[in-house]
Amino acid sequence: MNNLKVPFEIGDTISYTKTISESDVYLFAGITGDFSQMHMNEEFMKTTMYKTRIVHGVLTFALGSTASTLIQTQAKAEIPSVSYGYDKLRFIKPVYMGDTVTAVYTIKDIDNENLKSYATVEVYNQNKEIVVAATHILKFFPVEGN
Repeated sequence: MNNLKVPFEIGDTISYTKTISESDVYLFAGITGDFSQMHMNEEFMKTTMYKTRIVHGVLTFALGSTASTLIQTQAKAEIPSVSYGYDKLRFIKPVYMGDTVTAVYTIKDIDNENLKSYATVEVYNQNKEIVVAATHILKFFPVEGN
């Protein structure tokens, strides 16, 4: 396979931190069409165990995608990749508007024969509590003509 190999080492890691605002939630709802009262209706949410609106789990999870891009930049990856998928995705704790979350992306396994890397994606809130977890697979591929 052209002597290509995944541009990471096991244990490579990177993180991305963001405070999630109310406008982030509204923009995400507009893009996805997910206007669930869990995210939009403060009065309803006061009657639930959460007591206030919660951030879309997928919005929080998406920050792991940013970390995936950042680790490729950090590695100075010379071959492109695409997300091959996520396994074992879990929304462990709610995230609230105003929370600061950190997505930590860590390479756990490399399959050079198939040009894939496997990483843990863990998102923590400002209290260092894990709120989202998943395994991410990146698939690298040669540039055509090379």
